[in-house]
Amino acid sequence: MAETDVVATPLLHRGIGSELTEMTIAESQDEGKTDGLTRGGVPLHRHRTEDEGWYIMEGRLRFRYGDREFDAPAGSGVLLPHGVAHTFWNPGPDPVRYLIIVRPKTAGLLKALHAPGRPGPGELTRLYASFDVDLLE
Repeated sequence: MAETDVVATPLLHRGIGSELTEMTIAESQDEGKTDGLTRGGVPLHRHRTEDEGWYIMEGRLRFRYGDREFDAPAGSGVLLPHGVAHTFWNPGPDPVRYLIIVRPKTAGLLKALHAPGRPGPGELTRLYASFDVDLLE
């Protein structure tokens, strides 16, 4: 395995891992809301087969997991098992930086969602389903 397969510098907005690895780690950030509007985050969804994890490095993320809603401040780790509806977002005006740890299907979905020319709203349900994820809103 080449060094480029095991090290990504910088990690921000890209992942390290591939369809040959059991997980992908990516760094992401959200600058926070400045317009006073509620930030929606990712749509409510449910992974059929893969768990998903986060490590919050700066700021805080708010999670909805099933019927629960909770904040995870910097230094928190969150692991959400598959099969339960969830979403997450930056609830405040301050920036948040976090690592997201996903398995291959979820990594593929994230790659597709951030690719140029991504599908329109009417096609998102099919896109999510192609990666074993149910889009719920």
